Amino acid sequence: MELFNQLKNNSKYWLRFELGLVELEGKEYFKEIYQRIFSIFDFLFDTNDTIMFITAINESVEYKGKDLPNIQRFLKDKKLIYGLSCKTEPYEFDEEDIEMRTTLYSLKVKKESIRRDYLFQAISNQDFARKPSIMGNVYLLNLSQNTLLHMYDDRGCDVYALNKENLLPLYHKFRKWILDYNRIQIDHIFEEGLFNYSESSTEMEDRLITNRFRENETEINLYGGNTCIITHQLEIPQEDAEKCVYEMKQTGFKIEIDKNQLDCIVLKAMKTEALTMIDYQTELMSLYSKKYKGKYEGWSAKREH
Repeated sequence: MELFNQLKNNSKYWLRFELGLVELEGKEYFKEIYQRIFSIFDFLFDTNDTIMFITAINESVEYKGKDLPNIQRFLKDKKLIYGLSCKTEPYEFDEEDIEMRTTLYSLKVKKESIRRDYLFQAISNQDFARKPSIMGNVYLLNLSQNTLLHMYDDRGCDVYALNKENLLPLYHKFRKWILDYNRIQIDHIFEEGLFNYSESSTEMEDRLITNRFRENETEINLYGGNTCIITHQLEIPQEDAEKCVYEMKQTGFKIEIDKNQLDCIVLKAMKTEALTMIDYQTELMSLYSKKYKGKYEGWSAKREH
C-alpha cells in the first residue's frame, strides 16, 4: 500500500475531471458520465497492466466492519475474491469526536477482470436512490504505470501519478473535461495553458468587488437555487483571436464569436453553473484576456429555469 499512499497523499501531479454536467438531466446526465469515465479508464489502463482494486471504508472503531463490501460483484470471475487483502489504518476523529478508522480492501486484477460498466454505475449512484450502488471509495491503482484513478462520485474523478510525463497524454487528450474550477492550478502543474499568467492583488480585489456588485444587481438568492446560464464577454485582438478561441474551446465553456470587427473579435463564453462559482469563472476569463492581449468586458447571468 506504500505506492497507493504515496500517490493519494503526496503526489505533485494530478488531474481532476468533471463528469456530471448540471445542464443535463435524467438519462442524458448519466450517459455523459459513463462516456467520460469509460474513456478515461480505457486510456489509463492497458490489457497487460496489473491493477490493484482498492476499496476504502471509513468507519467507527466500535462498528468493526459489520458489513463487508460486496466486491466480487464487480469481478467477472468471482473466484478472484480469494486473493482479497485487508488492512486497517487509524483515521481521525469525526465531528462528534468518535474515533474512526479506515479499512482498505485490496485485490490484484487485470483490466478484463473488472465489470467496468457495472462498477462505474455503482459509484455514480452513490448520492441517488438508484441501484447498483457501493459503499466507501474505490481506487484503481495501475501497478504497471504507477497511476491511480479515483472516481469519487457522479461529479468527477481524480488521477494521480508520480511524474508529469505519465499524465501529460491524459492532460492533452481530455483537456476539455478538466474541472474548470481547478484548471488554473492544473495548467501550472503541467506548465501549459494559463501557466505564467496571474493577477496582481489590485486586479483580483477589483474583480471581486465587481462580482459582489453584479451579484446584488441580479437579485438572485445565492443561498437558494442559483444555477444560471452565465455569459462572459471578452474583446480579443484579431491577430490573437484564432489561438484564443482554440484554447478556450478546450474548456467546459461554450464559446461563440458575437462580433467580428476590423481590429478585434467580441467573444462570448457561456456555462451553466451555480452563480456562487462566479469568482473562479471571472479569474479564468481575466487571465485568458490577459494572455491574448485583450479585455474582459464582464458577465451577465440568467436563471436556468
